[in-house]
Amino acid sequence: MIPDDICYEPIVRLAARIRAKEMSPTEVVQAHLDRIERLNPLVNAYLTVSADRALAAARRAEDALARGEDVGPLHGVPVAVKDLFDTAGIATTCGSPRILGGNVPRRSATAVARLEAAGAVLLGKLHMTEFAYVAHHPDTSPPRNPWALDRSPGGSSSGSAIAVACGLASGALGSDTVASIRLPAAWCGVVGLKPTWGRVSRDGVFPLAASLDHVGPIARSVADAALLLHCVAGPDPRDPSARLEPPPPREIAPRDGLAGVRVGWDERYATAGVAPEMIAALRAARERMSAIGARIVPVELPDVHASLAVFNAVFAAEMRAVHARLFPERVADYGPSLRKALAAFATRDPNGHVEAAIGARAFRHRIDRLFASIDVLLCPAWPFAATRLGGDERDIVMAGVAGENPRCVVRFTCLWNLAATPAVAIPWGSGSDGLPLAVQLVARANEDAALLSIAARLEPEAPARNTRPPLSCDPAAVRATQPGDAADGAARRG
Repeated sequence: MIPDDICYEPIVRLAARIRAKEMSPTEVVQAHLDRIERLNPLVNAYLTVSADRALAAARRAEDALARGEDVGPLHGVPVAVKDLFDTAGIATTCGSPRILGGNVPRRSATAVARLEAAGAVLLGKLHMTEFAYVAHHPDTSPPRNPWALDRSPGGSSSGSAIAVACGLASGALGSDTVASIRLPAAWCGVVGLKPTWGRVSRDGVFPLAASLDHVGPIARSVADAALLLHCVAGPDPRDPSARLEPPPPREIAPRDGLAGVRVGWDERYATAGVAPEMIAALRAARERMSAIGARIVPVELPDVHASLAVFNAVFAAEMRAVHARLFPERVADYGPSLRKALAAFATRDPNGHVEAAIGARAFRHRIDRLFASIDVLLCPAWPFAATRLGGDERDIVMAGVAGENPRCVVRFTCLWNLAATPAVAIPWGSGSDGLPLAVQLVARANEDAALLSIAARLEPEAPARNTRPPLSCDPAAVRATQPGDAADGAARRG
């Protein structure tokens, strides 16, 4: 097997081959590090590459196998995490180099510790927007969509989606408050899972808006996402908000079809303001679900516009509280987008958060009642394919968060953060320009396993597509065909 093929091996199969000693952890990790060295200057997925640490961990994994020891389901599998997860001995900057440039945690976040306890090898820390808001700090080189280097990869978990799509990590962890796992997954052509709120501990994860923050995996298949979730989910005494249920199953139970599955479809919600090719993809997904046994159930989401206002109020108050010790004292160290947002949020009446918190609970009850009549809801993961890098996607998202448009694009994602329900973005073919499209499935809170089972059955029904971005192995060749400074970024070595 050539090195690039190793880097695209599914996690489930890669782990099995490592355990069978068909390939060694050191061989696998080195192949990924070589690919990172070759391609990261193009896409800027990594902020820090921990090469020496990763190789040492790979050698320990190899020695354990030689002794007949199986550390766990991810034994020797190379992964990476978004740069807001604390990592012992590795810089954690939250994409804010001026404020947290020297921050090296002494202990790792629970989710990271659980990945390593399951045998995973940590390759490094992945690019993200500044403090998980909508823009990357101007002191960092912008990450680029591997399907077209002049396109945005989405955010805030931009590096996580790029690394998985490019074969720079077998899987990754991200966080999602508005859309931050599902949007980059959709734009980079990979699977992004936002589990039920509290399914994965937020211990050691820098918050954006705590009651809306979800931790979850990005992978190249639903089965890989399910395995990663199994490894990191579960109760955690360090996070009292973590759910007490055990992790979802390690493997997805196979199913022949979707007989008996009720798929909710809200025509207005799913299509208003959505690009025609995305609507066509949604309708195709709906038809395939029906063809393999699902029953399509017309529904109407309750109070979308009012619920967006509730989300905005909660988001603004909680984000402002996170930065109370830093802003405005260190205003000059923030990037312009985050600086502007924090200044605006500081003018809001903090008492509004009380009413918003009550509204959030009421919305969750209404969504729970909605799911009494359906098993999953089908809708866009995002209403259009990736926009141009540095274009208007930042303004679109900011307008949505500010509630300036009742049909704002973030309605497809942020409402499910407010509802605390699990949601997964699944690649669904490509648009006319060759960029990935994705559909989204949403399920009732705590029905993560059922959601993954349905998503796994839908996944092979998607239109055939190239799963590897068209990146050359020769950075100079790609750079010559792309505008701008495609190779202007260099990850830290740690």
